[in-house]
Amino acid sequence: TLILMEGRMSRRFCGILVSTMKMKGAIFCALLFSLLVGCSDPAPQIPYNKVKKENMSDNLLEMNKVFAQIEDSLINDYVVKLNVDVTTSKSGLRYYITQKGTGKKASDKDKVTYRYSVRPIDGDSCEKLTNVVKTVQLDRTDIEKGFREALSLLSVNETGQFIMSSYLGYGVVGVPNCIQPWTPVVCEITLLEVEESK
Repeated sequence: TLILMEGRMSRRFCGILVSTMKMKGAIFCALLFSLLVGCSDPAPQIPYNKVKKENMSDNLLEMNKVFAQIEDSLINDYVVKLNVDVTTSKSGLRYYITQKGTGKKASDKDKVTYRYSVRPIDGDSCEKLTNVVKTVQLDRTDIEKGFREALSLLSVNETGQFIMSSYLGYGVVGVPNCIQPWTPVVCEITLLEVEESK
């Protein structure tokens, strides 16, 4: 009976609001009605400050292991389909050189100019990540780990294909409208120039 009365009251209230406030009243009415209907028997929740930190850390570690296994499986499948000789670094970066360079390699403190294109391992490239040219100090921390490592492996005028896990690439954030979070990526990188640090 109480729900029926609430329903009648909210319908009458809605009628008054709609006639006086048009669209704003309808939105308000919908919100009010959903509040009245949706506020029954809430599920019990554990407050954040009552969850044991050890359990949270263990759960996050387990979740990261699962994501890493899924990504590793995707990367391994991709590498098998490539049918080329792929090198794997200590960090897990997989790569092969598509065009040999003739210049020198960059060291950690050098400023480098490079061109790159990135796409998800199982998808198409995104315009804002295609043929991008950047100049950066190689030891800066705002460069993705995989890019920094890839650039240190290349000689000037050398191009390579690099397959990066999300840990080495764009991580849990991704790139809006291009790369989803926790997505391994394929990067084509060309080292264009190295300016030695002074």
